[in-house]
Amino acid sequence: MDDIVVIGGGIIGAATSYFLSKEGRKVKVIEKDPTYKSASFPLSLGGFRRQFFQKENILLGKFAKEFIFQMPEVLKTKKNPEPTASVVPNGYLFLFGSEHAQEQYEALKNHKECDAGTKNIKGSDLKKIFPYVNDEGIETVTYTDNKMEGWIDPHMFHSAFKNKAIELGAEFIKGEVKNISDVKANIIVSAVGYLTNKLIGDIPVVPQKHTVFRVKCPKHIPEMPLTSDFTTGVYWRPEGKEYLAGSPISTFDANDLEPDWDHFEELVWPALAKRVPIFEELKLTGGWAGYYDCNKLDNNAVVGKHPKYNNLYLASGFTGRGLMQAPGIGRALTELITTGSYQSIDLKAFSIERVLENKKRPEPYVL
Repeated sequence: MDDIVVIGGGIIGAATSYFLSKEGRKVKVIEKDPTYKSASFPLSLGGFRRQFFQKENILLGKFAKEFIFQMPEVLKTKKNPEPTASVVPNGYLFLFGSEHAQEQYEALKNHKECDAGTKNIKGSDLKKIFPYVNDEGIETVTYTDNKMEGWIDPHMFHSAFKNKAIELGAEFIKGEVKNISDVKANIIVSAVGYLTNKLIGDIPVVPQKHTVFRVKCPKHIPEMPLTSDFTTGVYWRPEGKEYLAGSPISTFDANDLEPDWDHFEELVWPALAKRVPIFEELKLTGGWAGYYDCNKLDNNAVVGKHPKYNNLYLASGFTGRGLMQAPGIGRALTELITTGSYQSIDLKAFSIERVLENKKRPEPYVL
């Protein structure tokens, strides 16, 4: 019988296998598609941030930054002595209208308690710091600097975790698990992302399709942060000499990952042009769609030991945050499995029991 089997070798499975292997556990990772072409992490914008509402998400975001900047040391291997994730520490910029302002004022109390380092200004002061952004309809603004937030290359981050786990003794194999009872191990960790509900029917984590557009603009602002306009739901960031922009409309029960191209003309371009006037001249150059592993209950992660099984642990439902929360979740699961409790960040609020009992704890800041 295996010691620990991790089902799913994406970013959560790879991070968890690394932390478990570092503690001397024998880990086998089962992944049905080692190309990861339809996994969530490679189709994301690669962001890491601490601007959330719930304290647990803020703290996980803080640890993500710490880990990412420690990565060249902690994830180095003989084959890759200088791993990198191509960090772009441009920060995040959140724009709130009157509809969401009060909610953000409440969130800022949690930011302060967690020492997030978030800065808050009035909408009328926005152009003093970000002169290229139109402040019409913006009541309050939050942002970070000092390399606290930004984005990374998802493929490089995942590869570094996986390669280090393998060097520490983890085994990655190709295979598909259709039933938990088919896995024979002392400990089972389910990290199958948006396929969670298919594998474990009482967990409401399902695929949520999001479309990202690639655009080109004659005027380029390379220092622009990853910006989210909560008055429209559109978000964007620089990508080389172009930009990436996300649609505010998501789809459940999608049958494919064909981008929703009509969203660009109808929703995304008008919102971009209104908020950043130079975007009036942009041109669509491409795009893609990917799945979030969405927790339909409250957009928060589902993490911990499943009460209906004696050896099953779960990490899912990150709703677009899997990449940035992977270091903290991998560490937390390892603490829970090896010591019986969380030691670093208390994630009991993300327990499976809360989902089974339908106790919502919403995280509103989903991009």
